[in-house]
Amino acid sequence: MQQAPQPTKLAERIGSLDFLRGIAILGILVMNIEAFSYPEPMSPFKYGFESEVDRTVRFWVYFLAQGKFFSMFTLLFGVGFYIFLERLEKKNYGLRAMDIYARRLLWLFIFGIFHAYLIWNHDVLYHYAACGFFLFPFRTFRIRQLLVTLLVPVGILLYHSWTTTSENRKQQQDYNRLIQIGESRRSEEDRGKIARWEDKTREKESEVWDRVIPRQSLVESWKANARYTRVHEGKIFYHFAFFRTFMMMLLGVLLYKSGIFRDYRKYRYYWGFTGSLLLFALVINYLWYEHQTYAYFKPVTGIWKGLLTTFHSEALGVSYVLILNGLYQKYLDKLKFKPLSMAGKMALTNYISQSIICGLVFYGYGFAQFNRYSRSELLLWVGGIWTVQLIISSLWMRHFSQGPLEWLWRKLTYRSFN
Repeated sequence: MQQAPQPTKLAERIGSLDFLRGIAILGILVMNIEAFSYPEPMSPFKYGFESEVDRTVRFWVYFLAQGKFFSMFTLLFGVGFYIFLERLEKKNYGLRAMDIYARRLLWLFIFGIFHAYLIWNHDVLYHYAACGFFLFPFRTFRIRQLLVTLLVPVGILLYHSWTTTSENRKQQQDYNRLIQIGESRRSEEDRGKIARWEDKTREKESEVWDRVIPRQSLVESWKANARYTRVHEGKIFYHFAFFRTFMMMLLGVLLYKSGIFRDYRKYRYYWGFTGSLLLFALVINYLWYEHQTYAYFKPVTGIWKGLLTTFHSEALGVSYVLILNGLYQKYLDKLKFKPLSMAGKMALTNYISQSIICGLVFYGYGFAQFNRYSRSELLLWVGGIWTVQLIISSLWMRHFSQGPLEWLWRKLTYRSFN
């Protein structure tokens, strides 16, 4: 009789991956907390700007964190799912390996649905699960084949950036042409184009306080989540996020197959490549977020700037992965106390618990601290939640091999509670 699959043993775990997951899951909170605390969290001028310090803080937060840890988390999900399937296939489970893999994704999808509808509507788990099904056909691809496959989402995203920038450029050219025409000779359509461009390029004023505290009850929160999530209407993927997610997951598989997570030293130019990528990523991120923070009212009309900044978050996210992977293997692998690695082993539990904590702190059904803090003050909450999660993760992992939700996920996947 074939032995039932067991959780990954400590000796089988790749230490750098747990460490990277810990960094990614904590880093994600830096951005996610804004969605709990402000009406329009991504706005570069509304809410949370009580002084020029807050604008500077916002620049550095977005420059170093926005999209970067999400990219890391996505890449590591791709790695994790590939390792899971690889280990099942090595144990000769045959078609049963496909069944277990599919059930694992299905239960992650269900976790994501519960999270999205009952706790927070910006969940990524069900989106990851749906994307995970697309990874299966590529598990046998070699590195060169994966590189060729990556050209598809890369090309689609570059085309999207090109069309968006070209549209901005056309609107600017139309505006410059139309203002040369006498007002009496302009049509209604001409006047509409002029008004839309002037509104688009007008610097906005900061709005410090919105008196409406959302989600006064759990029922109200559930209704708001349903209005946004809309999986019940068949909307499974986030708008245009599929290609970025699939690209990063596939890149995760590629990097794992390269062997860098076990020993980066096999690549002579690892640090040279990593340093070059980091420098490039920092430059394009600076260009993007300097514009988005201080000149957000000026649409990007330069084609090259639009194309160069298409993958600003992904480039810096991959740089973080490569740097931290190398540093872990070189300096941290032998340490006994690894709180970040403990947090990484409980990534699913910590992700969901971050949403629970933030909901209780900021929404009306909890302590109603919504829109009460400036951008700089909000970082204190981030540090506090990090501290709590690192302590709890370290204490929990002293006594258990998995986090509570990780344990439940495994049990549901293998259909056994014995």
